[in-house]
Amino acid sequence: MPIKKEQACPCGSGQLIKYCCGKYINYSQYPDTPEQLMRSRYTAYVLKNEEYLINSWHQSTRPPSIELQSDTSKWKKLKIISALGNKVQFVAYFETIMNAKEHLFSLYEESLFIKEDHWFYLEGNDLKTTEITKNMPCPCRSGKKYKRCCATET
Repeated sequence: MPIKKEQACPCGSGQLIKYCCGKYINYSQYPDTPEQLMRSRYTAYVLKNEEYLINSWHQSTRPPSIELQSDTSKWKKLKIISALGNKVQFVAYFETIMNAKEHLFSLYEESLFIKEDHWFYLEGNDLKTTEITKNMPCPCRSGKKYKRCCATET
């Protein structure tokens, strides 16, 4: 999916994509921080940009390919929980169709990054995918129910 320069960035920064993750995905700049790289990788998943995802993955843990074109998931929202040092904790929300019905899921991860000439994604720890219902505890770990927390932000 091509970048429309006047669209809001999918990473949730509130900026236009051309001033946010687009400049990294188009290779005009490298992210200065692990959080910027995490946001740009999320945006690449939204856009199904396999090339950027592979190139931003450290060679020691990089898979040979990613099959995003056949993935029917729709990435809905990214919420950064914390970004400290080379670690970024986040929750990403996505919808997928199961049994002819859309289901909402959250992906919780603590991502690790490494800096060489620039930042690379290394690996994800504490990976957890959960189906979301409105009355369950919010995956962002706020202590609130999903319907009173992240569901109100979409």
